[in-house]
Amino acid sequence: MIENLSHNLEMIPADRIDSKDRLFSVSLPWLSLDQLTRSINRNGLLSPLHLQKGAHANFRIVIGFRRYQAARNLGLQALPCLIRDERDPLVLFRQALEDKLTARPLHLMEKARVLLKLHRDFEVDHQVLMDEYLPLLGIRPDRFHLRQQFDLASLSLFLQRAVSDLLEPGIALEISPWKDEEQRFFIDLVSEFLLGGNKQKQLFTLLDEIRASEIHNPATSPETSGQVSIQTIWQQSGAAEKAEDKHLPLQRRFERALKKLLQVRFPHLSQHEKRYAELKAALKFPPQVQLRLPPNFEGNQINVSLSARDLEELLALIEKLHAAARGDDLKQIFDLL
Repeated sequence: MIENLSHNLEMIPADRIDSKDRLFSVSLPWLSLDQLTRSINRNGLLSPLHLQKGAHANFRIVIGFRRYQAARNLGLQALPCLIRDERDPLVLFRQALEDKLTARPLHLMEKARVLLKLHRDFEVDHQVLMDEYLPLLGIRPDRFHLRQQFDLASLSLFLQRAVSDLLEPGIALEISPWKDEEQRFFIDLVSEFLLGGNKQKQLFTLLDEIRASEIHNPATSPETSGQVSIQTIWQQSGAAEKAEDKHLPLQRRFERALKKLLQVRFPHLSQHEKRYAELKAALKFPPQVQLRLPPNFEGNQINVSLSARDLEELLALIEKLHAAARGDDLKQIFDLL
């Protein structure tokens, strides 16, 4: 049973509170305090901090890290606090977590950091995390998602902050092996062109695959093999020049830059596109027959769809396909893959 908190309310000098001890913290430390500071300045500290007695007559914060920092920014010298008698740190952290969950939805990075803290600092095993804490945080309770959360919480603070602001979590994990300056360059591109998740994935995939093709390019000298940077790829592909054309709208600039990267990644793409258009026109298929090729002609399968109003029309379309199969144009389309 939780102790009677109403008997433990005290005014505690702010300098007796150890703000560096963040064992029980849940919120991301870099979130803005502006709104909270304005509220405390206008109304005072309406909700007391929860503290635990520590060493040397000082206290550690259990609940209220952001309120403490905002109050200190305003120069408050003494703060209303509830002194907690509970000694089990896991119980206190669980209470701090549930208190935060009642106030607002947690950010993905907050959830990831909470789970890693539970495992590392409070020695909660994987099974308990999956049984109790993943459902509490609204995360699918399996080992894959638990591992993913651990990986996110283990990212550099720079990437964690980027995930908090604009970077897709999966992309942050993908670029984490890159050099710091490459990560910053990529995030600058995401920010400049306001890229959503799909565009981030497309950009990462192209840059990463181009670098991989450079590493395995026999023409690359041993001295430089594998050393080409993401920034160099962006510049030498011509993407940078297209991206800097201020006469065009932002989205159009990015599309033109991406096309330059595609030309490097798929050097025969434009010829294949032109040849496919010629062969498709020669087939003279009606609109009811649709061919769908794999993106960038990478793959070994073409999807063919037919749409017909009745059986007679369907049989006529099938006959057209049979006739095309006996010719050379359709075979040459398959040869483009």
